[in-house]
Amino acid sequence: MIEVGEQIYRLGTPHHNFYVVTEGGKATVVDAGCSKEWPKLVGGLAAIGLGAEDVEAIVVTHAHADHIGFGREAADATIDVRVHADEEPRALGTFQGRKAAEATDLPLWRIGTWRFLTALIRVGIMSQPVLESVTTMEDGETLDLPGSPTVIHTPGHTEGHVAFHLPRRSVVFTGDGLATRDLFGSNRVSPQMMPDAFHLDPAMARRSLERISGLEADLLLPGHGEPFHGSPAAAVAAAS
Repeated sequence: MIEVGEQIYRLGTPHHNFYVVTEGGKATVVDAGCSKEWPKLVGGLAAIGLGAEDVEAIVVTHAHADHIGFGREAADATIDVRVHADEEPRALGTFQGRKAAEATDLPLWRIGTWRFLTALIRVGIMSQPVLESVTTMEDGETLDLPGSPTVIHTPGHTEGHVAFHLPRRSVVFTGDGLATRDLFGSNRVSPQMMPDAFHLDPAMARRSLERISGLEADLLLPGHGEPFHGSPAAAVAAAS
């Protein structure tokens, strides 16, 4: 676990991220990684003197398998898991529609694609235990949780995809609305959108960048890639 901001810690693999935000001996977890990464969270919390009982909630940018993977295990440990209201059907396994990109959508001729797939298969991306219930969030809501994250609805990747803005920390968690690394082998390391095949509605995902661009922050923390030190407006300009 690496501290990437003021009491903000990054976990995951080189190919995907989830985060812990701490305040006053309590924690908010941003995203729930893949299904085999619950022990990674527990170990990371222990390294900073916290336990699972100190997690006030897991707030999820979207309900894909590499962002809500250990959500069921966390819920079984009585941790509140929160998603945008439009994302609830995906989290509960009742969604009817295109759930995520298929293997055939990926550039399988690139060795980087196989590195990405292998790394995430090892941590359980092929399994996504559904939740029995979740707490829902709405656009513009400031959550009474460590870090006081504000929900920014940024649909396009999924219907209920959100970013989280922590104004007092000058941080934005962008989920898959904005990445900083090409996962499939071009070696481009800079703010960028995920490939269109990964978005439910690519045009909507591009429009949602405007909602990120207007936020005040100097650190962006994506679901995939390294932290970006700079303004959201600069990151969006680089991705456009």
